[in-house]
Amino acid sequence: MNKVLIIIIGMLAFLGFSCQKEADLKKVDYYITGLTEAYTVVYLDQDGNSVSTMVNPTGLSYKWIKTFQMEPGSPVYLYAKFTDNDVDLTMKFNFGILVNGKYEYQAKANDKVTYGIDTIYEVKRSGIVPLD
Repeated sequence: MNKVLIIIIGMLAFLGFSCQKEADLKKVDYYITGLTEAYTVVYLDQDGNSVSTMVNPTGLSYKWIKTFQMEPGSPVYLYAKFTDNDVDLTMKFNFGILVNGKYEYQAKANDKVTYGIDTIYEVKRSGIVPLD
């Protein structure tokens, strides 16, 4: 009798786990626009790897975009470092992480400024892909 009960409980547990719906992937866009001079970008890809790249915009309307399909709960991270002194003069600067077309993490100005020979601006946003 105990063996039959254990087998039934095991089968119910197996069915319960196998019927769980997998989380739908979400479209994640890393987005930067409104810079005219070269800048460094660091971001996390869909596998959680840190990727660093140098971007050379072709003008003020240039849009840098990276798109991934990511699972809910995945970490997202976007960082940019630049010396573009015109960033304070333009309303076109936009920096953000979009999930399914909606801004989850956004900046319209820099987070940090370091003064020296060149003025260095830094912007960083991080979080997770929403679970809902």
